[in-house]
Amino acid sequence: MILVKYATRSFIGTRQTQDDSADCLLTENGLFAVVCDGIGSRKNGAASSKMTVESLIESFRSSYSGNFPEFITKAVEKTDDIVFDRYGSSCGTTVVSACIENDSLYWLSVGDSRLYIIRNGKIKQLTTDHNYGYVLELRKQKNLIDDETYNKEQIKAGQLASFIGMGGIDIVDVSMKPIRLNNGDRLLLSTDGLYKPLAEKKICDIIYSSADPSAAADHLLSAVKQTHQPLDNTTFTLIFFDKTEEEQ
Repeated sequence: MILVKYATRSFIGTRQTQDDSADCLLTENGLFAVVCDGIGSRKNGAASSKMTVESLIESFRSSYSGNFPEFITKAVEKTDDIVFDRYGSSCGTTVVSACIENDSLYWLSVGDSRLYIIRNGKIKQLTTDHNYGYVLELRKQKNLIDDETYNKEQIKAGQLASFIGMGGIDIVDVSMKPIRLNNGDRLLLSTDGLYKPLAEKKICDIIYSSADPSAAADHLLSAVKQTHQPLDNTTFTLIFFDKTEEEQ
C-alpha cells in the first residue's frame, strides 16, 4: 500500500503582500502538487500565482487521464496564455509541480521555484533554476560569449529568464520519464524564500527530524523565521512517501 502524506506552509515574511500560492490534490493512487511564486515587482504577480495554481489544479481534476508529461505541458501552455491574456505585461509567476502515481514521480518547473528529493539522508535538487545565470552558462558552453562578458553579466544572474505569463514560455523542465520513489523518500516543492536563507543540509536535517510532515514543515518555517533578516515570501509543500512491507 502506498502512503502519501503532505503539509503546506506559507509565510509573508517582511513583504507587504503574499505573492506565493500553493495547493495539492490527493488522488486514488498518489498526489498532484503545485507551488508558485508571483513576481513581486509586477502589479499582478500575486494574482498570476493564484490563477496558475487554480488553473493547473482544475485541469488535473477535470481532464487528467494519464501521460503526465503531455498533460502538464499542454496545461502550462494554456495557463500561460490565460494569465498573459488577463494581465499582460504586469503579470508573472514561477511554477513547480509534482505528480506521484503509485511509486512514480513526475514534475514540471518554470522559473526558479524548486523540487527536491530527500533520500537516504541526502537532499538533491531535481529542477533547474531558469534565471539569467542559467542562460549565461549555456551561452558560455556554446562559446557565444567570452569570459569578460560572462563575468560582467553575473550581476543580473538572479533575474528570471522564464516564467508563466510571458505569452510564450521560453524555458520549461518536464520529466519525460519518472523517478521511482523508494520507501521513506521525502519531496519538497519550494519558493526561493525557503532555500535562499537556509542551506540545503539544514533543510535536509530538519526534514529528517520528524516522522510527520506537518511537524517537519513547522520546524522548517520556524528555521526561516529565526534567520533574523529581511525575509521574502516563503511557501512550500513537504511530501512524505512510504510503502507498506507488501509493496516494497
